[in-house]
Amino acid sequence: MKRTRFIMSILLIAAGFLAGSCAKPAPQETPSDKPDPGQEQTVTPVVSISADATFNEEQEANVKLTLSSKSDKDVKVKLAKAAIQEGKQELAADYGKNVTIKAGETSATFVAEADVMGLEGGEYQHAIKIESAEGATVAENAVVYINYTFIFKPEVSIYSDAQFASDGTAKVQLVLAKATSADVVVKLAAKADSKVNAAFDENVTIPAGQTEKEITVTADIPSDIAPGIYPLILEFASIENGVPGKSAEATINLSYPFALDMTIDGVFDDWEDPSIVTYTLPEGALFTAIKTMKLAANAKYVYMYMEFDDPSYDIGRPMDLFINADGDPATGCYLHTIDNAGDYAFIKPWNNPGVEWYIEGALQSADGFTDFTNLSYYLRYTGADGDNFWTSFSNTPSADPQDHFLQGTLENGVGRIELQLSRKFYEMTGSKAAIGFKLMDGPHDWNALGLFPQVASPGAPVFTAAEGLCEVYLPAYAE
Repeated sequence: MKRTRFIMSILLIAAGFLAGSCAKPAPQETPSDKPDPGQEQTVTPVVSISADATFNEEQEANVKLTLSSKSDKDVKVKLAKAAIQEGKQELAADYGKNVTIKAGETSATFVAEADVMGLEGGEYQHAIKIESAEGATVAENAVVYINYTFIFKPEVSIYSDAQFASDGTAKVQLVLAKATSADVVVKLAAKADSKVNAAFDENVTIPAGQTEKEITVTADIPSDIAPGIYPLILEFASIENGVPGKSAEATINLSYPFALDMTIDGVFDDWEDPSIVTYTLPEGALFTAIKTMKLAANAKYVYMYMEFDDPSYDIGRPMDLFINADGDPATGCYLHTIDNAGDYAFIKPWNNPGVEWYIEGALQSADGFTDFTNLSYYLRYTGADGDNFWTSFSNTPSADPQDHFLQGTLENGVGRIELQLSRKFYEMTGSKAAIGFKLMDGPHDWNALGLFPQVASPGAPVFTAAEGLCEVYLPAYAE
């Protein structure tokens, strides 16, 4: 029994040895199969795109292309326009359609510029996609959407009355070239070279959808203001949602005395305006028939009013009208005499008043004064400055009765007339003119009865007339 167990053990050991010696040996690694720890594996990068969410005020947006990893070669990316999102309006944009990410870098940026030419106000969008890439894989959903809220900025122009009215006010209009979808807010300011202070709304809003707004400007008129022309120049300090138009400033002249539109109709209520220049006869004057003279003007006409004593005879009232058209005493001529009366043969003329026009005629006085064109001569001085009027003149009649239109009344020996003189015909197109007037006694050698302007007489027979003529400041001339 023991012998049998021993033999079995020997057989089992021998079988195990044979089994081990017959097994297949394990494969041996060769040097060529082992990875080189210093060598990176080649991986194709993925390219994606990102961008600013909106175009900025300069209509620009930054766009960026990004690689998931570096590449040892240039990656050439081709871009294309993509479909915009629902509810938006398509916006054109300019940018390079082929962008290169240089070898060794992981990104490249460029600027997309919106094309807003011709747009109406509204919500717009431009979409950019990666169409293809050479040297990279395009990421999923490689699209960016750049939004733009476009507010059309129209040109804003400013217009105004040329003159302040007699109440010191003027109208100013702000006008848009086209309505827009947002409020246009304009801030106004007076330029530094303005010569008059005024109150006005500095901030003016033109509501969305509207094209104009009117405001009132009120001049600050000093109590001691001297006659003259004082400009207020308004300009844009700033404009929100708009741009300055061709008319970017407006000038309103404070012409003092104020420009007035008078009606020549023989009714004199409009001459009661306190802003009208008024001349009265001084105490001690030598020629007393004319009591009052008033002068006014607008863009086209100079107006004159007179009140005078009239003797009771029916023939026309002889008169002389003298006009310094440019208001400058250094141009034009002087008058060699004021009166024809022998006792006053040495009466001195106005001190070289610079007369350009001399009208010699007569007021027609039947039931009222309606004309002075009969028997009138319209003499334009053509000689050298400072000479006697009679050295050179020409008769220059006018065919238009509006050039010198007169109406008046004669009641209880008191005459009242109002006269309209064309600024164009009489060349009074500047900023100032001056006028003198004489009434004469026809039956008695055309001697003077009334004269304006005049100073107090120191006594006959020597008399000195006023220095210069009655002045009137003129608003800007218009045809």
